[in-house]
Amino acid sequence: MSSSVRESTPQQPSASSPGDPVVKSDFDLQDYWIAEGSVADLPIWTKALVGDDATELELECDPSIRASERTFGDWAVRTVVVPAASLMRGQDFEQATRQAYRRLLQGVPNGHLLRAWNFIPRINDPAEDDRNSSFGVVRDRYMAFNAGRFQSFQDVYQGPLKFPVASGVGHAGEDLILHLLHGDGMPRPVDNPRQVLPAEYSEKFGDLPPAFVRAATIQTDGGECILVSGTASVVGEDSAHAHDFNRQLEETLDNLTMVVDACRAGITPADLDHWLIYLPNFSRRGDVLSAVKRRWPRHQVTIEFRTQQLCRPELLVEIECAGLATAAERDA
Repeated sequence: MSSSVRESTPQQPSASSPGDPVVKSDFDLQDYWIAEGSVADLPIWTKALVGDDATELELECDPSIRASERTFGDWAVRTVVVPAASLMRGQDFEQATRQAYRRLLQGVPNGHLLRAWNFIPRINDPAEDDRNSSFGVVRDRYMAFNAGRFQSFQDVYQGPLKFPVASGVGHAGEDLILHLLHGDGMPRPVDNPRQVLPAEYSEKFGDLPPAFVRAATIQTDGGECILVSGTASVVGEDSAHAHDFNRQLEETLDNLTMVVDACRAGITPADLDHWLIYLPNFSRRGDVLSAVKRRWPRHQVTIEFRTQQLCRPELLVEIECAGLATAAERDA
């Protein structure tokens, strides 16, 4: 396996031994990529759809938010920003999320929602509104975000609701930043048999559930594309192996294997050649590369890393991936 890693500052290429992970030389390993939610923080595969030649427009919106859209052909990435969202208390943050997500979804047919990335400031902090679930759990800011997001889908669309593939992570900035890839793709949602549907989570994860699907397949001119949401060490609806990185990593790779096979039998995660991995602790990057190489030694995977807090404080790794559902005959 060879892997390509994006990080932070320019450097010259370094030599590597045959079979070792090949680190992309654009970035210095002494620094690491701490995303702040800009379009540049989206995975590199999005640039092939909406890149430098895209047309960018500012969108009309409420003065309390900013909205823009980059369009190229049949594809577009819409971005909505809520400034200084980190300062908002829980109920205000929930309502700001609801308003922002309504603008994110406005005018986009429900069947054209392809992929969302949510950058949430202070994601694991208490929401500071004293709202407890029936399980006695004080909600955090991710739960407040989920409530606003779910309500926005109800506001904009008639049921049954269709949710996009998505990731939701913390980030280094103060704003709530939302990105939505949309286009004429008509995604087919795919579930992971090892996990509870996000829309059916119990109230211990918030009074309203997270609005996303585990994965989706999309028919494109180049073939069937598979998009996989941010995936972590969750079995059923509960975090597995709390604070144990190596066991969480193996569980995460098991989940990826299961959901990709559910998208198309016989396809493995390593057949999807674009991965983005979120690590609260960047020093575990080498452990990830070793595990991927051990599982799929004959595959080539482009891997990007980001240093981010995840949606639950006990989770230590999250992986999303994308690619065409084509697998050459090779040993896995």
